[in-house]
Amino acid sequence: MSSHAKGVKERVAEGIARRYRRERNFRLAGLGAVLVGMSFLGFFFYTLIGNGYTAFLQTHIQLDVELSAEVIDPDGERDPQVLGRADYQGVIRNALRARFPDVTSRNDLRELFALVSPGAGFELRSDVLSDPELVGEVLSLRVVADDDVDMLIKGHMDRAADESQRRISDRQLGWIEQLEADGSVSRRFNHRFFTSGDSRDPEMSGIWSAVVGSFFMLLVTLALSFPLGVATAIYLEEFAPKNRWTDLI
Repeated sequence: MSSHAKGVKERVAEGIARRYRRERNFRLAGLGAVLVGMSFLGFFFYTLIGNGYTAFLQTHIQLDVELSAEVIDPDGERDPQVLGRADYQGVIRNALRARFPDVTSRNDLRELFALVSPGAGFELRSDVLSDPELVGEVLSLRVVADDDVDMLIKGHMDRAADESQRRISDRQLGWIEQLEADGSVSRRFNHRFFTSGDSRDPEMSGIWSAVVGSFFMLLVTLALSFPLGVATAIYLEEFAPKNRWTDLI
């Protein structure tokens, strides 16, 4: 074999070896990128679940609620329009006043009523509209607690902290502890977290609107990117001139 042919063979072998090294390095870099991405994703889910798992539970306060016909349906005709206009939040407040009869001053009553979510009245309204025969009954209901009470029960608020350092007053804390001692405070699965949308009241809000928005955003993205990507691939493969730019793309 001539020296020229031998030199060509050696250069070809060196080129193949360099190509294999580059492919191996590229694969290692890709594997490293995947591992780093998976690590960040795992850390993200760890912190997300570790900090947010309590959102799957919601605090409720059990009250004996009197659905007085004089307040809800004074005409006694069970007219849905009349039933829908009743002050159901006031009915729940009356149940709180009956539970704590010693609370009489306006400021104390305001703090007492703040233990229950403003959205609890809407839920009671929905129950009565779906079953008008509830009017006139005294029901033992679990009403949704305010978000500050919820945070306290879940341990995200320090009970031993000074009153100025927490959103629950000492007076409210005493009422909550009385309710806990009576077994009137419970945590239940928060189905509303998956079925509700935005709300001014944090305890009544959920992720449903975000899920729907994300779904439609993906549809729009797919509708725009898929035909554009296919058309670009066809152009580059069939019509574009062959040069370094098309190879790079």
